Amino acid sequence: MKKFLSLVLALVMTMSLVTIGAGATEYKDLTDKKEIQYEEAVAVLNKLGIITGYEDGSFKPTGALTRGAAAKIIVSLMIGSDAASSLTVAAAPYKDVPVTNTFAAVISYCKTAGYINGYSDGTFRPTAALTGYAFAKMLLGALGYKGTVEGFSGSGWTMKVASVGNTAGLYNDFNTPFQGNAGITREQACQLALNTLKATEVEYKGDKVNVTGSGINVSIDGSDRQNVVNTSKTDGNIYKTGSSMGKDGYMQFAEEHFTDLKQVVGTITDDFGRPSNKWSFKNVTIGTYAKTADFSFTANGSGDSSLDKLKSLGIDGYKVDSSTSVMVNNDNNASTVFAGATSNPVKLSSNSTWMNKLTDLFGNGVAVQVFIDDTTADLIKAIVVIRTEMMEVNSVSSKNVSLKQADDTAPHQAVATVKDTDDAFASLKGLKVEDYTLVTYRKDGANYVVDSAAAPQTVTGALTAVSRNDKNEVNGVTVGGTAYKLAKVKDFNTFKDLTAASISATKKDVTLYLDAYGYATYIKDAGSTSNYMIIGDSYQTLVNGKLVKTLTGWDMKGVETSINIGTANPAFTYGDLVKYESTSDSNADYKLIPTSAATNPAGGKGYVAATGGVDVNSYDNTISGTANGGAVKNYYFASGVKTIFEDFNGGTTVDSIFVKDGVANIDKADLVGAQLYINGDGAVEAIVVKMPSKDAISNNTMFIEYTASSTSDNGTKKYTYNVWVDGVENPDGQIVSTDNISGKTFVTYTKNADGTYKLSKVSQDNTATSSFRLTLTTANIRDDNKNLVYGIGSTAKLTKIPTGNWTANDGVLVGGATELNLSTAKWADLTDNGFSSLKDLANSDLVKATDTIYLTIVLNNKTGADNRLKVAQVVVNGFGTTAPII
Repeated sequence: MKKFLSLVLALVMTMSLVTIGAGATEYKDLTDKKEIQYEEAVAVLNKLGIITGYEDGSFKPTGALTRGAAAKIIVSLMIGSDAASSLTVAAAPYKDVPVTNTFAAVISYCKTAGYINGYSDGTFRPTAALTGYAFAKMLLGALGYKGTVEGFSGSGWTMKVASVGNTAGLYNDFNTPFQGNAGITREQACQLALNTLKATEVEYKGDKVNVTGSGINVSIDGSDRQNVVNTSKTDGNIYKTGSSMGKDGYMQFAEEHFTDLKQVVGTITDDFGRPSNKWSFKNVTIGTYAKTADFSFTANGSGDSSLDKLKSLGIDGYKVDSSTSVMVNNDNNASTVFAGATSNPVKLSSNSTWMNKLTDLFGNGVAVQVFIDDTTADLIKAIVVIRTEMMEVNSVSSKNVSLKQADDTAPHQAVATVKDTDDAFASLKGLKVEDYTLVTYRKDGANYVVDSAAAPQTVTGALTAVSRNDKNEVNGVTVGGTAYKLAKVKDFNTFKDLTAASISATKKDVTLYLDAYGYATYIKDAGSTSNYMIIGDSYQTLVNGKLVKTLTGWDMKGVETSINIGTANPAFTYGDLVKYESTSDSNADYKLIPTSAATNPAGGKGYVAATGGVDVNSYDNTISGTANGGAVKNYYFASGVKTIFEDFNGGTTVDSIFVKDGVANIDKADLVGAQLYINGDGAVEAIVVKMPSKDAISNNTMFIEYTASSTSDNGTKKYTYNVWVDGVENPDGQIVSTDNISGKTFVTYTKNADGTYKLSKVSQDNTATSSFRLTLTTANIRDDNKNLVYGIGSTAKLTKIPTGNWTANDGVLVGGATELNLSTAKWADLTDNGFSSLKDLANSDLVKATDTIYLTIVLNNKTGADNRLKVAQVVVNGFGTTAPII
């Protein structure tokens, strides 16, 4: 067809130019791919080089389509993108389109072919935006429709384009009804162009003829339009509804112009089980893309019965049979939902069991898509349910991210670890442990895998109200003055106990987490919040004429915390692990929970007393404990277990704690009085030991070199220190603390919210051995005296580990009034392993430039000759996971 077009081509090009180019940026590499709604259309058109991205890698899907760009698309469809780019023109087609204009050649092409018209003033306005019907008119012209015959000009032309385009299938598969009178975006143009590729070309039997004579005026308009017959081997490359293996006997546009483009036929589904289209070009797969669902829901229907709900959704009158699939996150549920269905289609509304089971799958925030069979038009072909769940980051590394259930979310699926080769890894690798993320998962063999992850939207504000359903279950909350409905997939624990009393007990703003559809899925800091802390100290202040008590201490992660318990005077012991919860008492924010209510002998969240019958180490993976005098029980260690050691000040209050990641080696005698914090899974999350550490390794250790200055701030003394952290002097500048620490002292630290530091000396107990870890990168391993002791001594070269004790001339560490000599007595030596210094080790084949070296420094606080600082272990790139060098 359209043989006359070859005359146009002959004037401007040779046949050797008729090739098809690929997009400058592959679809998978587009930087704004997540913003694209018409994935299939953009991917296919981009692969063919018809509508490509920009030089910066973006596609700008919602950008307006201009008249000049539309002309380029039309010509690229007709002759291929490379040929379209190679066209030249000798004369300006319109007065505002000079030959130097980027689109001059393609505009001239379209003008000659009759696809476009200029304005009455002789302009074309190539940069002006285009309406949907104006672009559809051009595409219909490419399909062979004659504008003069079809009425595509003059009054009412948009109605003609709307009607003919609808018949041709140009407006199929839009997310919302096609708005042809509005401006068209780039991605909408892709969908129109994709529909053109699948549309059937037409031709006319004759031209318009006018016959006039005496009393005679007959017009024969040649409007006997017919489909173009396909007699070539390309018939079947593009699938048409109802045809056998895609062959319908007619010529679809792509079957003539893109003979290497194929739409794979047969039963094609995507990763979620949705009926899909699969495209290939030159026998290379472009991708598999879900078809547009006939019905899409993200909430349940309204009404009391399942039939009422399905009626409100508009699907009660459709039929199902044994071929109807039901996929819940790609797990086949058809046999459960439509049990007993046969090959004979039956109305869904005729079986109450089917309706009940189906409506159970619907809910707020659950995406349900219903696909109707193309041929029968009343048979449900597939129902696909896609659940998204809030999960918590459990661990993050450069190679994988593991996720766990956020508290008590239900329905819930455990998902496999996300690896760096998985698509979802890019969305997760920047998160931290305990961050929350919305996870869409799917079945893959026997496991559930993360298909995609996204940050949840959060709302922070006062919790002022809850709403309930007829079963008295919380189904909505009001936060910050806005009401939110609860998602079907949500954390039950944080919502189920919300009452008027618990709302009034909420002393601070809550954080509400929303799913992608705006439904509440998780709430933080709401209601009678229970928590656990180690009591370190207490103080009283006068408030409204009453003495109000505040307890200070640490939470189960070792972070400093404090709670106001008002005028109450409950019994407690410093160093104890206790439970507290918010209260509505006007004088207090929190109250302590009695021991009997805080412990849980059956497992679950709480704490128990550790038993002292056996030594504890990480290899056993269990520890025994007893609650309220009950039977001894073995508890497994949680994956993120910590060991918390307490350093008492004169035997009363707790001065500081050491937190070791993992399980420290604890002698059975040291377990006397120890407590185990049990998490919601019934596993030990923290071991609280009531004495200084013999094996604690603090990750937050610095060396105080000297006091730079001191000031008084409203009566509070503050000290500015010069410090060394892991081989770097003042990495964040000199620090400020209210703790008075003498110079040349190792301390552990935490950073307060106001930017000051809480400092605690390395334990000085006479019976204990404390240890801490220094972390050195290969880049900051020094040849001077500042590697291990951070600047002490003027001549020492402490990167070389000696075989004997250090003397004062070798560089002495000073801690308080006691000299702490660096010694390797009783410990292996670097030199015994063939290394003269840490620098020598860093330059060896064992260490890569990107590696980290961990040094375990042991401070034996016994009096006498053994009171020394020692290097106990050197580990390269992964403390506890790599064989030590010494």
